Amino acid sequence: MLEKEIIEKAAQKDLVVAKAALTKLAECEHCDEVLEKALESCSSPVLSLALVEEIIESVESSRKAKRITVFHGTDYKPAAAEIEGSMKIMDERDVAGKSRCTGNVEDFVNCFRDRFRRISSVLKGRVSTNGVTSISSVKELASGRQSRVVGMVFDKRETKNGHTIIELEDEEDSMPVLIAKDSPLKAKAEEIIIDEVIAVDGSMSGSLFIARDLVWPEMPFAQPRLVEDDLSIAFVSDTHVGSKLFMQDRFQRLLNFLNGEGSKKEQEIAGKIKYLAFAGDCVDGIGVYPSQEKELVTKDIYTQYEIFGEFIKKIPEYVEVVIIPGNHDAVRLAEPQPALLPELAKNFNGLKNVHLGSNPAWTQVHGLKLLMYHGAGMHSLIGNLPMLKGAYEAPERAAVEMLRRRHLDPIYGDEPLAPEKRDYLVIEEPPDIFHFGDLHKNGYTTYRGTLVVNAGCWQSRTDYQVKKGHHPTPGLLPLYNIKTGNLQVLDFNAENIAENAGVASQ
Repeated sequence: MLEKEIIEKAAQKDLVVAKAALTKLAECEHCDEVLEKALESCSSPVLSLALVEEIIESVESSRKAKRITVFHGTDYKPAAAEIEGSMKIMDERDVAGKSRCTGNVEDFVNCFRDRFRRISSVLKGRVSTNGVTSISSVKELASGRQSRVVGMVFDKRETKNGHTIIELEDEEDSMPVLIAKDSPLKAKAEEIIIDEVIAVDGSMSGSLFIARDLVWPEMPFAQPRLVEDDLSIAFVSDTHVGSKLFMQDRFQRLLNFLNGEGSKKEQEIAGKIKYLAFAGDCVDGIGVYPSQEKELVTKDIYTQYEIFGEFIKKIPEYVEVVIIPGNHDAVRLAEPQPALLPELAKNFNGLKNVHLGSNPAWTQVHGLKLLMYHGAGMHSLIGNLPMLKGAYEAPERAAVEMLRRRHLDPIYGDEPLAPEKRDYLVIEEPPDIFHFGDLHKNGYTTYRGTLVVNAGCWQSRTDYQVKKGHHPTPGLLPLYNIKTGNLQVLDFNAENIAENAGVASQ
């Protein structure tokens, strides 16, 4: 495009083009597209060189993503393509389209009441020699008479004599509970956190309720549920598309693998993949952490999602994909987070095999219940529970504590909360699979019949992670066979994916 034409187009928008920007635009390969975006983005009277260079980088990144070529395996006949899939987001547990809160006091009261009622119903269903008594009623019992109370922990403190006192409240009353320093429960008391719902067995002594046992809502003991079809679920999280540290070459290998490119053994493994669960942080976002802009390929959020969508479109059509947002995605930061907006996901939302869920999301997958959560609540648990020291290197430990407490982020105040009338962070029933991300660290376990999976990331180590002392494990793909119950981890950093595949310890 001639410099004269550029000046004329800018003048139509009442803009002046800086001399250096004019030269750069005239030399640009995709001048029309860059100029259009620059004129739309410019917020000052002068179109600067810095803005033009930023948009050129963004356009080139987008075009590069669109040029991605997937290699399809020859004579590749995936078994999963012949089996009918079944994936459905459980709408009644999804906040999408239902958010009505304004953040006033009444909203918070209703949200916490819902949490209390639903978790206390789990505790009241536990077999106990003591019947559950309300706090107001237990205060009227004779001293020493054993009973069980269920309440939300309002406060916890240590006395100068070394005793632990928790303030327990239900919907009508509150009372102090004493755990003596020489009590066998003292170590157990260290596991108590603010705002969780627990049951306490004990008896009144004056104005204090003396604890004899502490009971969490917990998961019931169960065996992992399996299905008859020989299929697998692949778990992915934290791609951070738009970051200079996004490992595009590794993710490209994953897409090739899904499309049957590789050895016969790799084709056999890939051919069983019927489902892919994506636990958030699809893109790197903008302004999420200090100095992030230095690590971004593009600062245009729409371009980041456009690039992400190009990768998603390369996934075979027979593979059902569910995607939830994370804290880097362009949704509200407060949880529960609604699903990605259609205007952000416009180039992949219409795909028949793609399902967009909220954070958290419950999904029926081939008859199994999959709970997906990005994972922000992990940070407050790790920071407040001494037993979770070192859990950034073993994130499955923090996930187990969420299952035990039947809540994904029980401590109010550490992470933003959107106080909906229903507390969507309550774990109402045991999931068959609990998949989360955020910590960029692969981790696996099976807890009372629930498979726990953190799928790591597809982004190399950031400066922020270096400062925090975090060590990510990028490029590892967990695969769960829903017939055999085996969890396999494929390493896309290795030259031979199948030969370096390991069986994860559960």
